[in-house]
Formats: sequence, structure tokens, C-alpha cells
Amino acid sequence: MRCLKDSGAQISLIQKDLIKDVDSQVLGTVTIKGVIGQPAEAALVALKIKPATSDDLENIAPYIELCFATCEITPDLEDILCAADLEKLEDVSAYDVLKPTVVTESDVSVRKCVVGDENDIDVVNHNDDDMRSLT
Repeated sequence: MRCLKDSGAQISLIQKDLIKDVDSQVLGTVTIKGVIGQPAEAALVALKIKPATSDDLENIAPYIELCFATCEITPDLEDILCAADLEKLEDVSAYDVLKPTVVTESDVSVRKCVVGDENDIDVVNHNDDDMRSLT
């Protein structure tokens, strides 16, 4: 998500189109006053979010609930974060951990050799439980 940190903002803003399909709780409305343009009415919504991580990390913290005003933002941004909300997200990013690597039985080929006499060796492949005799 392309975000802008705005240390002068009192509330975080999110692009209206981003949450049109999200079931979010509407808390009310607020008037947004910017430096340029006319004041605009915006819905206040509560969203449960957590910071994005890289491919090899995952965030194990619970989602945090933040309040956003939904409105049209410049096309090159998806959200503007106020300093207080950014600080909360940075606190939660302390819970970024390496993703565990899970090895399944199908990923591992286990072989066991059973020696009969000097000319017979039985090979058992534990993945598909077949037995071959090498003589």
C-alpha cells in the first residue's frame, strides 16, 4: 500500500475505493480540511490492520483497530497516516518473525535397507511403502 506519513494530520485517511468491499464499521462523519481545495465530508470507519511484511516474515501480533476517514486522495497514494497511527503500526511491527519452514512427509524421501543374506538387499521406500529386492 502506498502511504504518506503526515505528522500534521489529526486523523488517517484512506482511499474510498480501497475499502468498498470491506465490511467496516462506520463510526460517523467528519469534515476534512486540507491546504488546497474545499472542506469535504468523509465517513469515519474502523479498520483492523497490521503492517505488511516481506515474503520471509510474518507478523504474529493481533490486528489493531484504527480509525480512518474515507475520501478521495491523490491517485498516487492509497492512504495518509497520522503520526499516532504510524507509531502504533511501528509498535506492532516488533512482532515480525521469520516464517516457519514446514517439511511434510511427501517432501522427504526416507529409505531403509534391510540386508538378508550377502546377495539380497531389500530397499523400502517409506513414501509409498513399496519394497524392491535387489539381487
